[in-house]
Amino acid sequence: MNIEQARNQIKELEKFIKMVENYKDDTFEKKAIKLYVLKENVTEVANELNEKGYRIGNRKVAGKDVSDIIRTKPTDEMHGLAKKMFGKNRKRAARKW
Repeated sequence: MNIEQARNQIKELEKFIKMVENYKDDTFEKKAIKLYVLKENVTEVANELNEKGYRIGNRKVAGKDVSDIIRTKPTDEMHGLAKKMFGKNRKRAARKW
């Protein structure tokens, strides 16, 4: 890695931090998206949402519910990032088998 590559990587990380810190997660879906970007694990996101008292109807949130939210058409930049990360993680998991 050279200096210019390092500077570009720092800029990307700063952009990511700013996006996450300024993201308004004022709905259930947006909370799930933000948590997925931070954790990159649908099960952990579902568990955290359940701990915070979120429910879908009368049942607890499942990993599939989080996956379904992420797979919908992106509504903002954070959602687009989550969907991109989800796709990469699925490909990586598929290669393990």
